[in-house]
Amino acid sequence: MTRFIRRSIAVGGALVAALAAFGPVGAAAPSSPVTIKWQAQAIVNVTLTSNYATGYGSVKAVFGTQPAPTHGPDATGPGTPIDFGSVLAGTTYLYKYAAHVNVVTNSSTGFDLYGEGAADFYNTADGTTQTLNQTLYYLNSTSGSPADSNTGFSAGFPFYKTAGAVTGNGQFTTPSISYTTYPSPIAADAAATGDFYYDYQMKVPSTATNGLYYVWIVYTVVPK
Repeated sequence: MTRFIRRSIAVGGALVAALAAFGPVGAAAPSSPVTIKWQAQAIVNVTLTSNYATGYGSVKAVFGTQPAPTHGPDATGPGTPIDFGSVLAGTTYLYKYAAHVNVVTNSSTGFDLYGEGAADFYNTADGTTQTLNQTLYYLNSTSGSPADSNTGFSAGFPFYKTAGAVTGNGQFTTPSISYTTYPSPIAADAAATGDFYYDYQMKVPSTATNGLYYVWIVYTVVPK
């Protein structure tokens, strides 16, 4: 049995929690020839929160004293879009406290967490795109206590455009990804529950044209 739960945040951000079914489990009464078999359904509860801690927002990569984070008008609090605001071509920015993924499962062997882009960065003004794995990155962050110490120069890991089948992708339409083969997970946990805190990092290409860009990041949680 397979169920799907979807949650979304809009660099845009999106979450798909894919629930895999456990196999049949057999149980026999000790003094009876009757065998009872049942199907145990995997349970996955996922909460995805953007802008999850005080001090969230975009910080330009500078040496020395770090400027206070700022953000665009769409980032109005927890659960609202991750909005870097106005950025300059050829410049790097860190977005603090971008995404918190809380996972609760009944899996005795843990789970894998996947994170991919539904597409490349798309410019709504002229239809151009920027290659996602050269533009948007993720970094491990904190819950907000202790404070996040990342800067725009901290090393991040690139998000990749998925090779899976995407449906429903649009600026205001939450996409989903169907996999025949899963990519490498961005995180894994041997426990049944876990919390993952991420900053995002944008490296704006020097060739980027003016306009409003968006991308959806799809998170997928699969019990092992």
